[in-house]
Amino acid sequence: MKGKTKVDVARAIQAIKESVTIQYVKLHADQKEGKTLDIILKKAKHRMVENMSSSTADALGLSRAILCNDGLVKKLEELEQNSAVYKGMVEHTKRILQSFFQMAQLHKELGDIFASIGVRELQPNASEGFAIFAECHRNFNKEGINFLKKVKPMLSDLNTYLTKAIPDTKLTIQKYADAKFEYLSYCLKVKEMDDEEYGYAALHEALYRVETGNYDYRVVLRCRQLAREKFAKLRSDVLVKMELLDNKHVQDLVYQLQRFLEAMTVFHKNSEDELNKANVFPIEVDICGGSLTRTFDN
Repeated sequence: MKGKTKVDVARAIQAIKESVTIQYVKLHADQKEGKTLDIILKKAKHRMVENMSSSTADALGLSRAILCNDGLVKKLEELEQNSAVYKGMVEHTKRILQSFFQMAQLHKELGDIFASIGVRELQPNASEGFAIFAECHRNFNKEGINFLKKVKPMLSDLNTYLTKAIPDTKLTIQKYADAKFEYLSYCLKVKEMDDEEYGYAALHEALYRVETGNYDYRVVLRCRQLAREKFAKLRSDVLVKMELLDNKHVQDLVYQLQRFLEAMTVFHKNSEDELNKANVFPIEVDICGGSLTRTFDN
């Protein structure tokens, strides 16, 4: 029914009481044919309006009703906040580990100093006291190193979440948003072409593309269908990744903090035990080769 609108064709089919045989020319269209400059500009407009407030869009005469309240796109803001939290945790953990390493090195140096004093001390009791106190500080150093070994993997886990999990999800959301804008652009193009066709029909005038098989319209419909399939697939991917990321965020954050607190508790408990075992005070030191004795109290 060349030159007829969709409404005319539908009415003609309904008017026939018997079976209807429909013959049509199969469309062999490349999706690239439908991605015209008009679609690209519509896509750019949708992307621009997405980041506008309702009042700004209204003032510019741009509708954003179909675009607003998209929870998945808004998840980007939550990911940015989570990323900032994890960056802060990584930096703070690094500073703590550096401080603990410096403290462990200081304990080792103090242990060496006390051991050197003990070796030179003539009085047996004082020499033994300094040796015990030196060993205590060396054990402090060992406990500090053990703490670092337990907590250091925490940095690797946090960095994995920060540098891989979050960026990968953000990239998927951005792809989803791009597919959404493209799908909406084709929807808008189809509506414009429908309105154009209805307008010509109301004026009882022939529309050239309808007269010539409506190829452009069919190409746009095909592109809209493909864009819809891509949009639906990416939306499903985003939902799955967001659920996994949310679960990992809650569980992993708790696990990392528990790991840190447990390591800190073990360090302080073992250090306290070492200090209690090194109860060697007061230590009597012969400063003048036996003529003077001083007592150092803790």
